Amino acid sequence: AMNLFLQQIICYFAAVMKRWLYISLLLSCLFGMAACTGPVIIEDENVDENGNINEGVDEGKDSVVIIHEGTYASPYSIAEAQAMKGAKGVWVEGYIVGCVKGSMKNGCNYSQEAMTLSNILLADTFPTGNENDYQLCLPVELPNGSIEREELNLYDNPDNYHRKVRILGDITLYYSTIGIKKIADYIFTEDIEFPNEDEDKLEDEGESNEEDKDERPYDPDETRQDTLTIAEGIALQSDREYHQVYIKGYIIGYTTSSQKIYYDLADIKKTAKTNVVLADNIEEQDCDNMIAIELKEGTYIQQAVNLIDNPQNLHKSLTVKGAMKEYKSLYGCIDIPNGLKEGNDTIKDYYFLLE
Repeated sequence: AMNLFLQQIICYFAAVMKRWLYISLLLSCLFGMAACTGPVIIEDENVDENGNINEGVDEGKDSVVIIHEGTYASPYSIAEAQAMKGAKGVWVEGYIVGCVKGSMKNGCNYSQEAMTLSNILLADTFPTGNENDYQLCLPVELPNGSIEREELNLYDNPDNYHRKVRILGDITLYYSTIGIKKIADYIFTEDIEFPNEDEDKLEDEGESNEEDKDERPYDPDETRQDTLTIAEGIALQSDREYHQVYIKGYIIGYTTSSQKIYYDLADIKKTAKTNVVLADNIEEQDCDNMIAIELKEGTYIQQAVNLIDNPQNLHKSLTVKGAMKEYKSLYGCIDIPNGLKEGNDTIKDYYFLLE
């Protein structure tokens, strides 16, 4: 009986030792594999200085209507670029509104006092403050040692803040969102020379058009008065007379009704075809300091000025002749002469001028 009891104890300890042997072998294998493979390192440009991974944001806006071609002459807007992930070697145009350090959601700095040289943020517009929504911004990589970093970064070039720039590069993921990398070229919009076909034609014929340029916009009726500011045009509307005068202001957006002003073109509405809104100050937000310009269907001014077909006109200066009268619940300028010569295909901008 004693022998049987000892045999049972020996078998029990043998089983326990065998189990621990298996466990030891298994642990040795696991440690051995880890030693062979080494630590796993994830290299991600979206990891900040503290090792935190940036939070992802929307990669594009499927509802955006693409009206530009991504070429030098027809660059994508920021909203369009956000829907064009994967496009290579395309032109994109927007305002420099800041930079990002850390994450797009929490690290965007919307000022000229930059804390990094590695990137800039672009937006379609800057006066309304909408660029403070990081999802409306496009980060642009400025590689170390590149001419792009040297000339575009806000840390060394604070005057670039709110300048409009056209950039050639690849639309790809950057800072966990849609951005631009591999810049091949860029140009500030104010440095672009737009061809003037009429001037070229006159030069070919050996004529000068300097006098014509000084006199534009031409007034066939000879009723032109001194061009008024928007504030002066608004003052005329307090009278009940139907004044026809020239006014001049900045195109800051368009309106639908009930004094609703749209300052950016990200989700442009059909109503933008029918009007633009002018102000003396490009950053104006008070409807009492604005004039809505009627763009009648089929007129040349509608063709040349409306923001659906001509988004580049946003923030340009517009001089226009019309009658001072309320329009779309705002101070207005209506009944602008067509500017088309009857019986002639030649289009003349007699009654307005874009600058």
